[in-house]
Amino acid sequence: MPERPYRVLYSNLPFYSDSKCEQKVQGATLVILRCDDPRQSHHPIECMPTSKSYEPGQIVRWDLNNKKLWELSWYRHPETGKIERAWAQSVEFVGKVERVEEDLQRGAVEAASPGTAQVLSQN
Repeated sequence: MPERPYRVLYSNLPFYSDSKCEQKVQGATLVILRCDDPRQSHHPIECMPTSKSYEPGQIVRWDLNNKKLWELSWYRHPETGKIERAWAQSVEFVGKVERVEEDLQRGAVEAASPGTAQVLSQN
């Protein structure tokens, strides 16, 4: 089965252990990814914890570290500022950067358009 490419939409976002976003989780940040597989008509959005640093526009491979686990967490959506649940429980995303889109190199970053911000929980 071929690997699906994922595009980094937002990176290095803080996430929190409480629903009011007051207790910041240390040692990791949140990355928001979109599946960019051209063979699919649906391109799900995923929120994942990571200790790696990514940049918007990077194309990454889906890899997980099952030895690091985070419990129920929340974040502020970068477009709306609204507090949203990130996940009920999640392992760490450690995907390797496959390439950087040409648009990023020119300074234009493709972002998630309003309405695509529905985040799927990672179990």
